[in-house]
Amino acid sequence: MKISQSTPANDTDATVTLKIDKKTQAKYPNLRVVLEDPDELFKKQVGGFVHFLREKAVVGLAVGFIIGQQAQGVIKQLVDSFINPWMNLLIGSRLQDRVGRVGGEVFAWGKFIYVFINFVFVILAIYIIMKLFKLDKLDLPKEKNK
Repeated sequence: MKISQSTPANDTDATVTLKIDKKTQAKYPNLRVVLEDPDELFKKQVGGFVHFLREKAVVGLAVGFIIGQQAQGVIKQLVDSFINPWMNLLIGSRLQDRVGRVGGEVFAWGKFIYVFINFVFVILAIYIIMKLFKLDKLDLPKEKNK
């Protein structure tokens, strides 16, 4: 089998010549040749991937994840800048450095309290943002008329 292609003057003038010898034709009597534009094939493959991203809301999940990470950084700085100084005034030292010793073992309870306070403020900030922008009502199913 021989395939030759001429170079087109523009995108619509492409010519492909396919020569099949009798031996190949006898061996494959139902041989079909399908020529597809490589650009169209690529668009179909990419289109399928884009459809998957839209259907599964992957982009929204990724954006939400990135925004969540940045929000956590802001809340952590809020806790470090404003909440911890008040806690240090009440406790008398840096909260993260507070430890307890029992039988030679060191329990860093101050670090746990610090991380827990940070967690509570992150959850509180997310709750306030959800209520402020009414994002909690986006996924509610619509009521059917009876």
